[in-house]
Amino acid sequence: MEKEREKYMEKQMDQYRDRVNTFVALLDVDDFKGEIIKQKIDDFYKQRNLIIYSELYQEFEKKSMVDQLKISHFSDVKELYTEETIASIQRFLEDNKAEIKKLQKTKTKKNN
Repeated sequence: MEKEREKYMEKQMDQYRDRVNTFVALLDVDDFKGEIIKQKIDDFYKQRNLIIYSELYQEFEKKSMVDQLKISHFSDVKELYTEETIASIQRFLEDNKAEIKKLQKTKTKKNN
């Protein structure tokens, strides 16, 4: 049972990494800025999970704490990116698969 769980978690992590890498590749940013985005997203999810899985907070508190984290977590790097990029990161945090599809459609339209 434990091995299955580990295998599942490893598969989930690989899929997560693929989505983050795809998302950053679709953004129009250089390698340095892309690496910062990856690190900030990783850190965001770690902090979010600490909140979500904590027994210190009530359920209703967790949602507002995560919402506040979404706003504050990227504030220190806002000057590095366009408003459009920051908005895209925020949408990625909400629904990463939908944001990747949106960026892929936009890229396809620009290339045609």
